[in-house]
Amino acid sequence: MLFWAVFGSVMGALALLTAIYFGVRTPRQKAVKQAVEEATRPIKTELERIAEYLDGLPDAPPKIRDPFVEAQQLQKEYKYREAIQRYEACFQPEATPSQRAALHILIGNCFFRVSELEEAEGHYRQAETAAKEAEDNEGLAAALGNIGIIYKTKGELDKALDYHQQALKIHTEIGDREGEASQVGNIGLIYQTRGELDKALELYERVLKIEREIGRRWGEATALGNIGLIYQTKGKLDKALDYHQQALNIDREIGLKEGEASDLGNIGLIYRHKGELDKALDYHQQALKIDREIGYREGEAQDLGNIGLIYADKGEPDKALDHLEQTLEIFEQIGAKIEIEKTKQTIGKIKKSKESNRGQDSGTV
Repeated sequence: MLFWAVFGSVMGALALLTAIYFGVRTPRQKAVKQAVEEATRPIKTELERIAEYLDGLPDAPPKIRDPFVEAQQLQKEYKYREAIQRYEACFQPEATPSQRAALHILIGNCFFRVSELEEAEGHYRQAETAAKEAEDNEGLAAALGNIGIIYKTKGELDKALDYHQQALKIHTEIGDREGEASQVGNIGLIYQTRGELDKALELYERVLKIEREIGRRWGEATALGNIGLIYQTKGKLDKALDYHQQALNIDREIGLKEGEASDLGNIGLIYRHKGELDKALDYHQQALKIDREIGYREGEAQDLGNIGLIYADKGEPDKALDHLEQTLEIFEQIGAKIEIEKTKQTIGKIKKSKESNRGQDSGTV
């Protein structure tokens, strides 16, 4: 049995749209704004679809089933390292190759969730091998798709696209519409990251159609959110806001916390670009509260970074630096190399701007 877990994240600590500002700023605010904008890059907010493949594990013998059930509960509670230990206890001699593939996918997902990409990839590779041994196409597609997400996270987009296309081909051949939608969505993310927005929009609209046809609510929310991001990138902010609000309503209705935090963050970004900074701050703080509650460290870092940038916009560099230093600390803990460098650049530019303004103030008569 194949399920798809949505790992939502506001990839926006240093990954913001070209800002749209309204209103008048003081010279100090403009200097801080310029320092921040020079350090930002195109938005990469996204919801990725990681496959959870269970093949027979809920009905396995007790020595496999019992630790599996415990691991599933721990995972629901966002206790990923404890879940890994219980999944590992399921590797009994009675486990079939398909069940071993499923276990490696589940363990890989837990490692992915705590940003340990090499460990995650290693387990997805073992899942791929076990699925091929078992001639288990569903498990193989899940493993290939998840490897694609690893490559995308690393920024190796061509490799990611190849793996997602392999997975999509299998899902289509076996008539798995859920898997088809998920892989089409992941391919859309790659085109979005490349800046091919019309192609990405076409793929997301295809996903939305499938999700509504099969009645998968979280998939519908994911597609709505990603369509919103395309319009956000195109500068059509009111249209984007409508799509994000639809996604938020669904995620709240079904209790998907990761998605809710992502939706809140995306709405916050839109209000920031509209110049409505207090509204933006409120939405990012709501997202931060959720990400801390569920233990999503990367999301927490991104929320803190977005809050820091809002304080920079407000002309409050000390508060901005405090939040960005917290962002940097978390990114260093989880080993997010690209985000570490971008955060350092932003901190450096805000400090430089602050010192420049201090010098101007001291020289004022």
